[in-house]
Amino acid sequence: MVLIRLNQAMVGLLPLLFASLFLAAQTPSFAAEITPLAEKVSHRLSYMKDVAGYKAQNHLPIEDLAQEAKVLESAKSEAEKLGLDPGTVGPFIVAQINAAKAVEYRYLADWLAQPEAGWQPRSLDRVRQDIAQLSKDILQQVAQDLKSGPFTPSERPNFFKAVHEHNLKEADKQQLFSALLAIRLAK
Repeated sequence: MVLIRLNQAMVGLLPLLFASLFLAAQTPSFAAEITPLAEKVSHRLSYMKDVAGYKAQNHLPIEDLAQEAKVLESAKSEAEKLGLDPGTVGPFIVAQINAAKAVEYRYLADWLAQPEAGWQPRSLDRVRQDIAQLSKDILQQVAQDLKSGPFTPSERPNFFKAVHEHNLKEADKQQLFSALLAIRLAK
């Protein structure tokens, strides 16, 4: 009698089990999809060694508020064109700028202790052109990914694994990822 009741209970769960499996197969998995975006973010940060080196050689400050404002406005404009909510993109851009400055400052601190011999930074103008293009690519990837659904906290490990630039700390990655989670498509 107990065996029969157990079997009836299991039979009652079968439709729920099949429905769950069907939905899981239909739901996009971001674990693999966040990696291209994270790699673009990492690539953008890889330019900070050149930026820091150029600024150090030319006695320029790391913080350039006019340039930061230009980058932020350009990104918000691009976000709007891509169907992203510019208000939710802004904090992500600021997080990228802050992470970039942190990396630059850490390079400067490293070079105070031990200058890097035999290396020359690329021209700041050229590097900024490359960064601007990569920033557009990042926003295009964000828009493409969000059309499949929002970013989720479960994607954090893959994001952290793919964003691995020298002088980037875990706290920097967390700021970037938290800001990424908040980005939405425009309504």
